[in-house]
Amino acid sequence: MLCALVVVLCCCPLAAAAASLDEGFISPPALARPWVYWFWLNGNITREGITADLEAMKRVGIGGVLIMEVDQGAPVGPIDFMGARWRELFAHAVREAGRLGLEINMNDDAGWNGSG
Repeated sequence: MLCALVVVLCCCPLAAAAASLDEGFISPPALARPWVYWFWLNGNITREGITADLEAMKRVGIGGVLIMEVDQGAPVGPIDFMGARWRELFAHAVREAGRLGLEINMNDDAGWNGSG
């Protein structure tokens, strides 16, 4: 009888840990959510597109984004990299990410002095 009680008492914490692990997979904490590369293609960005993209990423469980402004063959858009309008749109992306509980970062890319 004592052995059965010991076995039951030892298994209870394991069952609780397994349930917690299951919950963590179903609804992972913010720290465990994946990040994605978010390519801004050669100035082809809009305020509405930024909001729609970030809301979609939040909806599918993304935790953060790494923005990369790239031009490798993409048609030239109306927004000049690091120009006044580009900076406004980047600030909008940061605000929207904050509103949605997403993290945001930026990478410098090929063709710019930080990466060659």
